[in-house]
This record gives sequence, structure tokens and C-alpha cells, in this order.
Amino acid sequence: MAENLEDYIKNLDEFAKSALVETFNIGASHAATALSQMTGKEVNISVPNLRIMAIKNVPEVVGEDVKVAVYIELGKDFSSHAFFIADYDDALKMFDIMIGNPPGTTKEMDEMVKSSFMEMGNILISAFANALSEFLGITIEQSPPNLAIDFLPAILDFALADIGKYCDYTIILETKITISGVEFEEHFLLFPKPEDMKKILEKLMGGLA
Repeated sequence: MAENLEDYIKNLDEFAKSALVETFNIGASHAATALSQMTGKEVNISVPNLRIMAIKNVPEVVGEDVKVAVYIELGKDFSSHAFFIADYDDALKMFDIMIGNPPGTTKEMDEMVKSSFMEMGNILISAFANALSEFLGITIEQSPPNLAIDFLPAILDFALADIGKYCDYTIILETKITISGVEFEEHFLLFPKPEDMKKILEKLMGGLA
């Protein structure tokens, strides 16, 4: 049963992927509005592409250097581990731009930078979860956000300890963020339980049929 569900997710057709991307772009738009209000800066966020790939190949796409990640566990009608992952230097530059410093001013990830980035990741992941909830009429519970600064395999380890029992694939959303005209290309990762992902996709396809 689990293997069939995993194949279902691995072999999603382009229409299903496009429907997911469109839904996440609604969330991205909401997140951009919330961040604009929070920072007073012009913020645009879009999800140009979605990929489904083996977890072991994720570092090749996201990068193998040190990352800053916000992690939230999703539950109820959609059980998943969700990560917003940025390059270390990009996280520092985002902070500079949001507080009005020239990019490159901040050199270290101090408590203020960590808090700011965690709030940004929390807004982004929550907006994606809320877009799914509202569009599909489901309940998605969210844990408080956690922040990790490490190499990618170490960041993902505790999610893999759970989700590795169900499947070895993840959904990667390429996430383009523009703050005051400065563009960043980061990643949003979902590690959903296969049976919940199948229900989500069936609801999504049913709503679009």
C-alpha cells in the first residue's frame, strides 16, 4: 500500500504539479503581503517550479553548504514536515534589506537576525499551509517554528527519522523572493505522509475538474 502511494506521488503528471504550484503561489502572494506590512518594504514572492525527487538528491539541488532553515511540523488533515531553507549569506542580506542596511552589513547570525528570519519563515510556511486549508476546506495544524543553522543533511535528519518510514521522496518548491528589488532564490521543502498527500491531490483535482 505504502509503495503504491509513493509511486503515486513520484509519478504526478504535469497538470497535478501545476495545480499544486498555483495553490502555493496563492500562499506566496499572501506571505508577500504579510512581509510587506511587517517590514514596510516591497516584497514579492513566487513559486516558479515544483520538483519531486529522492531525498538523497536534495543537497544537489538546494546546495551542500551551511543553510538557515525554519522548520514547522504540519498535522491534522495534512501531516508533513515543512522547511523554508535559505543560504546563510542570503539570510543575512535579507535581514539587512528589511531593516534598511546596505546588503552585506550584517556578518553574523545573532539573536535579532535569527528571530527575524524565523518570523519570515513562519509567515511563509503558514501562508502556504493556509492556502491549502482554505482552497481545499481542510484543517492543517502547525507547530511553533524552529530555527536550524547547519549543513542540509543535519537539518533534515529529524524529519527523515519520521518520514523515512513512509517514503524516500520530497517535494521541493523553488521559491523566488524579491525584497526592495533584490532577488533571492531559496527553497521550500515538504515531506508529506504519502496517504495525506494523495488525499490532498485528489481534493485539488476534484475541485478543478
